[in-house]
Amino acid sequence: MWDGEPFLYHSLLASALNLKLLDPRAALGQTEQAWREGHAPIPSAEGFVRQILGWREYVRGVYWARMPEYLEQNALDAHQPLPEFFWSADTDMACLHAALTQTLQYGYAHHIQRLMVTGLFCLLLGVEPRAVHEWYLAVYVDAVEWVELPNTLGMSQYADGGWLASKPYVASGRYISRMSNYCDGCRFNPGKATGADACPFTTLYWDFLQRHRARFERHPRTALQWKHLQRIDQRELERIRAAAETLRRRLA
Repeated sequence: MWDGEPFLYHSLLASALNLKLLDPRAALGQTEQAWREGHAPIPSAEGFVRQILGWREYVRGVYWARMPEYLEQNALDAHQPLPEFFWSADTDMACLHAALTQTLQYGYAHHIQRLMVTGLFCLLLGVEPRAVHEWYLAVYVDAVEWVELPNTLGMSQYADGGWLASKPYVASGRYISRMSNYCDGCRFNPGKATGADACPFTTLYWDFLQRHRARFERHPRTALQWKHLQRIDQRELERIRAAAETLRRRLA
């Protein structure tokens, strides 16, 4: 993720594939040919094929196997409204401002921005999953429901309780700092969970761990992440909870 670089190295084929303007088999064939002719290394070609032939078809199967009940899933009991700034990008959180600005400008954001910026914020804040789904469906040019809905409700929001992905993808502002340059110009400190310059992602991350501790602290893929709560003083955890609740009231 890099400020001012909305596309980076992504193929930009999703809209053509999902709107049936491009046959997935044609994309796979061209990818194989590029590898065989030495124009693409095997790790790149293999990863691209896995996304189209593997993950995309898996998501299709989930949609047709689980609908229409899948649309109503809300395993984490999330009911916060979607923040208004998702429609304007009017926020002083630099990562969200960048991802939302390009989304509203191009109808596009790459998958890490969707999963680990916009989606992550909604998950940590506790936004009602169907509201997140409806926003994604409205703003992205490649958002056809069969592919968008399972990725949003299952992968991004863990609303299906682990049916599509076995664990919630949660992280603090430190992750965004490591994976982008967004934090360089942001007024928030990704390493702080409380205080005037605390990063909302970090505040909400530690609050999320507290709120869902019973569910995930013994999960084989999340136990280590939840174990980190033991290192935080109880008074600090209480301050984090209070700061998170203030954020939710302000954004409701």
